[in-house]
Formats: sequence, structure tokens, C-alpha cells
Amino acid sequence: MNISVIGAGSIGSLFAGRVAYSGFDVDVVGRKDHVNKIQEKGLTILEDESNIVSFLPANTEYNPTQQKSDALFVTTKAYDNHTVASSLSNRINKETPIFIIQNGMGNETIFKENFPENPIYRAVTTEAAEHLQPAVVKHVAFGKTSFGIVSGKGNGFSSQVEQILSSSGFNIKETQNIQLKMWYKLLANAAICPLGTILHAKNGEILKRPSFVRIFNAILKEGIALANQLLPDEDFSTSPEFIKEVINKTKDNKCSMLQDIERGRRTEIEFMNGYITTESRVHGMKAPVNMAITEVIRHLETKEKKILIS
Repeated sequence: MNISVIGAGSIGSLFAGRVAYSGFDVDVVGRKDHVNKIQEKGLTILEDESNIVSFLPANTEYNPTQQKSDALFVTTKAYDNHTVASSLSNRINKETPIFIIQNGMGNETIFKENFPENPIYRAVTTEAAEHLQPAVVKHVAFGKTSFGIVSGKGNGFSSQVEQILSSSGFNIKETQNIQLKMWYKLLANAAICPLGTILHAKNGEILKRPSFVRIFNAILKEGIALANQLLPDEDFSTSPEFIKEVINKTKDNKCSMLQDIERGRRTEIEFMNGYITTESRVHGMKAPVNMAITEVIRHLETKEKKILIS
């Protein structure tokens, strides 16, 4: 089986690099500077005990004549999904499974519309990684990955993917209730990412500041209220403890949103706190804290972009 990873950022590179290092067939599509260095020196993953260097095919765009993909991992930013879906249109087999490994909610909609016959999976991971420089990624913390089908019919490839990732050192498991996992991850992202970005600090700093703990709790209160409305049969009462555990495990990680801001790039705030804000409004609820947080991050996006341009 050959896996193609579309979006060689920190998480995409982490998965691709470990899979390649374990001897499986995988290729990546990423930014030009990152791809050029991978082609030149291989992909380096920095880990506590040892460094992993993997040599794998890398391209700046998806080419079906060169990339015989049995499975696709989409690890781009959520706001790039329209572009990704367009680039794949009429270029992949209808049986090829698409695994979306991204932050946020609603990400799979565009793929359902464009690939109604393909098996489409959402994957949720607590693996933490940081893109340090072209072709160099730091594996900050090991986590768990869950995935489940959200559209189409499974064709047996999911078990092969699970086996490959397990053999590559990932704690991964297919689940029948991926929606619950997605909501837990959304709540974690909504509470951690913007606060770490506003603090301009690693995740561990969030719980050290009483004022930010109050905002953390307020974000979760609004998010859990929405989650209870949409998934009334699920229990989200333990989610604050779960998210605090995530923070402790990734205390030395600089969240992806902060990395985006530092690079003058757009963040995924619209798919996190923005999603909570919009969906709360749709269901006749209010989420003023998440709305305010969304506006603050939007401001930081514009501010940092102007600084880089000037």
C-alpha cells in the first residue's frame, strides 16, 4: 500500500516521516522550500532519544501518474480544503480512502461533495509536532490517534492503514464514534490554541496564569453547552480534565496557531472558536467569549502579516 500525504506541515511530515522510516511506501506534497530540502537531505524528525531521517518522494503538487495512491492523508490547513479537493478532482480512484487529519469541525464537507463515492475518514490526533525549518520537524509529544468513517463505505483499506501506522510507532485505533472524538479535540483546540497564541508561549504556560484559566473555563463552558445540544446522548463533563491533561502532556509544545501567527499565515480559528460561535448562533445560543477570542486572533493575523510585509 502506498500512502500519499497532502500537506507536509508539522503533523503531515511527522506521519509521513515515521511511516517511511518504518519501511512503508509513502510520498508527500508540500511547500517548495520544504520539498526541496527533503529531496536534497531527507526529512528529519527530532525526538528525545534519537533523530529519524527518512528519504521519501516529495512534490509540490499531486501528480497521479507519479503517485500511485492507495490511501490519501489530507493534513493541510482546513481552509485549504477547497483547493485540495479541486486538485484531486477526477485524479483519484473512487475506491481510494481519504483520511482527513486536521483541526476543526466541518472539514469533511467539501470532500463529501466532491467525492461522494470515496470512503472518507476523519482522524483526531493528540500527537504534537513543531515545524522548525524546511525538512526538519520536532516530535514534541507522543499522543493517540483515532479515526472513523464519516462518508461512503469502508473497503478494508482502513485496517491496512491502522496496521501501517501502528507499525510506525503511532498509538492508533479505528472507532465507531468519531464524532465524540472530534468534539473533544475541538474543545481542546478552542481552549488551548488561541490562549497559547495570545500569550505567545508554549502550552504549559496557560494553566499557570489565573486570568487565563478563567478564560479557559469560559471557552469550555460555551463549547460544552453547544456539544450537549448537538450530541445530547454523549457526556462531556470530563472534557476539562481531559484538556488539562493534554496541556500537561504537550506543555513544551508551541501550538500550530502560534506557529502560523509567527509565520504571518492564516490560522484555523474559524474552524475552532469561530465554529463554536457560528453554530451556537444557529441553535439560538450565545458564545460571547468564543466570539471575542475569534476576533482577537483575526486581529493578530492581520497585525503579524503587516509586520512581515513591512
